[in-house]
Amino acid sequence: MKKTDVTNWVLPNGLKVLHVRCKGDVAYCGMYVGVGTRHELPAEHGYAHLTEHMLFKGTKKRTAAQIINRLEAVGGELNAYTTKEETVVYAVSLKRDLARAFELVADVTQHTTITDANLQKEREVVMDEIDSYLDSPAESIIDDFEDAVFDGYSIGRNILGSKQSLQVVTAQLLDAFYKRMYVPSRQLFFVMADVPTKQVEQWAARFLTQEMAPEASVPASAPLAYQAAVLQKEKHTSQAHCLIGGRAPSVFDSNKPVFSLLINILGGPSTNSRLNMSLRERHALVYQVEAQYTPYTDTGIWSVYLGCDHLDLPKAIKLVQNELYKLATVPLTENTLRRAKRQLLAQQLIASENKESWVLNAAKTYFLHGKLADYAQIEQKINAITAQQLMQVAAQYFDPNNLSQLVFK
Repeated sequence: MKKTDVTNWVLPNGLKVLHVRCKGDVAYCGMYVGVGTRHELPAEHGYAHLTEHMLFKGTKKRTAAQIINRLEAVGGELNAYTTKEETVVYAVSLKRDLARAFELVADVTQHTTITDANLQKEREVVMDEIDSYLDSPAESIIDDFEDAVFDGYSIGRNILGSKQSLQVVTAQLLDAFYKRMYVPSRQLFFVMADVPTKQVEQWAARFLTQEMAPEASVPASAPLAYQAAVLQKEKHTSQAHCLIGGRAPSVFDSNKPVFSLLINILGGPSTNSRLNMSLRERHALVYQVEAQYTPYTDTGIWSVYLGCDHLDLPKAIKLVQNELYKLATVPLTENTLRRAKRQLLAQQLIASENKESWVLNAAKTYFLHGKLADYAQIEQKINAITAQQLMQVAAQYFDPNNLSQLVFK
């Protein structure tokens, strides 16, 4: 996107607005809220995700059925998700229906009403979601691993919450959480559509009318010193599931581009990643192996996931350790490094062609940094990475003494 396509401003109540002018008949709009699992008090585990569900259950002027039909009737969609640090509600519609979508998103995020009857229904839905998640060891192992790496800090808690905390939540308690956290200073409304900015300004003044409120203090303290842990849990699964990893650079860490390149080389989405070539192609030990990196505002986490036959697990773990060791001790050749950079940059550019993904990422970037990512600057940073830098960062984060490990057997 060209910089001239982007306009941003702050409303009198403190809510930020971002408009990206983009040609096309499809429009996107949404509310980014800086509220996630890490902002919950200990007794509020799961409240951020449960609140996201309740946004669709009714407002001061709409029932759940009316919320569902408002956009669906014209072929649009209303979606939402919750992470450790954010909740996002967004709509996709035709450009001619953007005013309808804009008003609907504003209504459900600013004027939600939480009743006991609706809470009881949605609580059961989330309980089923927890059961479904626990039935998938390849997914649930991630929660247990993050909890171990962050050692009890709120950012390590799973997003869905626990059945214990959800069973005792009341409409009054959840409404208090909603009113405390969904304040304009923690919100950003974004629009990507081929409409004049003047029109977006008029909609913002008309629909984003929530009163200014003091920003709530939140329990989002940075995790302290990290102690690696090696754990095993008996799950009686048909195959062994394993995660190896640890802490990683934060969103604002200068090592973030270097670490992103490292993880992509190690086990990124391409089938020529080192882990895939070693564990699957050469040794045929796994169906799936991948490396993931999630940066947060003050810390980060990385991991390698693999699933294999129980008897093959020791060998698979050893092969992962070998690849980590090589990245920390053997410099990439000039040609290998150049290809790795080209691959990562191409992946990012191709991903940016998905408008929905782009605008969601743009909203997060603007919320955190106050500006949008500049692809030319990203390319410059990636291309400036040296083989020595990669080894130094790999040596720090892939140090065997810093590796946590969790196995489901």
